[in-house]
Order: sequence, then C-alpha cells, then structure tokens
Amino acid sequence: MIRRGPAVALSLVLGAGALLSAPGAAVGDSGTAKDVDPCAPGKVKLKVDPVNDLFEVTGVIYSDDDDTWSWRFRHDGDISYQGESKADGDGVGKSFRVVKTMVNFPGAADYIVFRAENEHTGEVCRAELNY
Repeated sequence: MIRRGPAVALSLVLGAGALLSAPGAAVGDSGTAKDVDPCAPGKVKLKVDPVNDLFEVTGVIYSDDDDTWSWRFRHDGDISYQGESKADGDGVGKSFRVVKTMVNFPGAADYIVFRAENEHTGEVCRAELNY
C-alpha cells in the first residue's frame, strides 16, 4: 500500500509557493465542477476549481440552525482536511463555507468528497465529485 501523506504535504507547500509567485494564475468557470445535494433539512455543495496542478475545493453547508458541524474533505479515499465549523447567518439562512487546496494527482480521475455532520442532531450531509 502506497502512503501519500508526506508527498501530499510537500506538494501542498510547493504548490502554494508557486501560486503566490504566479500572478493571476487561475482557470475560468469552464473547468469548475459542482455537486449540490439535499440533506434534510439543509443542503451541501462541493465545488472543485483547477488551478495549475492544484484544486481549490469549496464545501458549503446550508442549515436551518446555528449548530456546530464536524467536516472533512477526502481525496482519493484519504482525509485531506478536517475540522469543525459553526453555521451562522441571519434568519433561516445559516451556512458555513470551507475552502482548501489539494494536489491534482496525475493520471486517473480524482475522487473528492466533502462530508459534514451536525454534532447536535447527527444530520449528515455529503457531496462527491470525480474530476
């Protein structure tokens, strides 16, 4: 079994440096992939934008309360990021957004998953993309 952890970490550091030194390096909407799924009573959105040899991934949870959610991004089965966020906003429309960078591995399609669980209700929201 191949472990990509150290290689992924090094790639993220080098990729972030390349992005900072390349002015205006971005791909337009034609390369963006999105998945929006309902998850009672809210919904989840995953967006993947290619940027050079990286992906900018955005996970969004739309909720009807201000509970804390535990979330994680998976890339080809490995956890890339995880954390906790609290949905906030005015009135019924509460949400949170998580934006991270992942390495675009050469070869076959990349499988990216955003999953969040409401720590109070146990509600699970999940969106996935093959890119």
